[in-house]
Parts: sequence; structure tokens; C-alpha cells
Amino acid sequence: MNQSAIDLWTQFKHQHKITQPDYEVWAFGNSPEMADELLAHVLRGEKTGTSSLHLLYELGLEDEKIPEVGNYSVLLDGKNQAQAIICTRVVEILSYSRISEVHSYLEGEGDRTLQYWRSVHHPFFEQALKAHGLTFSEDLLIVYELFELVFQK
Repeated sequence: MNQSAIDLWTQFKHQHKITQPDYEVWAFGNSPEMADELLAHVLRGEKTGTSSLHLLYELGLEDEKIPEVGNYSVLLDGKNQAQAIICTRVVEILSYSRISEVHSYLEGEGDRTLQYWRSVHHPFFEQALKAHGLTFSEDLLIVYELFELVFQK
């Protein structure tokens, strides 16, 4: 287990009198640079949503479970150091083709448009699928998570 995540979670639990023992630990994206960039958007209040491929959870290829409302996650930076804690407020499962301007805006990336969201998520999802011998389709289900930043280092 990541000691910085344990320490941040312990600090959060004591300050906010949280009794829930479970939490996830993860970083955004697939590189240290992406983890830092997306975490910065969260810390600035620009990013309150994220999306992932349902199929990877379904096939057991994700290290985490599908997010649920009320779940806490400790977010790591690109050096695997805990920087923040978020709480999941809404989870939607919808096809890639049904992601809307609102979803893309809440993800807080680029110019926050659906066009930008698709331009970065299509290749990201395609790469993740290809690593497992799977192919991308706009019918694939996306797990869209709306979250709240509840604690930061």
C-alpha cells in the first residue's frame, strides 16, 4: 500500500470524523505527466468528472472496482504521492456516443468542449483496448463519474 495515501487518508478521516474504512488509491491517465496535469485540474476546481471504459472493469482488467456513489478515492500525482481525496457523487454508465457537452465540460480538460473530449479520449480508450487485444467502438459503455474534491494536501 502507498504510505503517502495511508497518511493522507488517516489525516482526512480524523479531521472529518469519517468512519468509512474503504477507499481507492489511483492516479489519472497512463503516464506521470498525465497524472500531474489532470490532478492540477482537480486541485484548481476545473475537473469534477472523469470517464473510463466499462469493458475493462467488466473483464477484470482494471485495478479498481466500478465507482459507486459515496466512494472515496485518494488521488496520486505523477510521483505516486497522495495529493487529494475525492468523493464520488454520481455514476453514469452510457455509451461513448452519448457523452455530452456537459460531461466534457465537467472533465475540465482542454477547452472543455465535446470535440476536445473526443479528440483525447478516443485515442486514449483505443490504446487501452488495444493493449488487451480489443477494439474501440462508439457503442462501448463509458463509466462517467462525477466527484467532489473533499480534501487536499
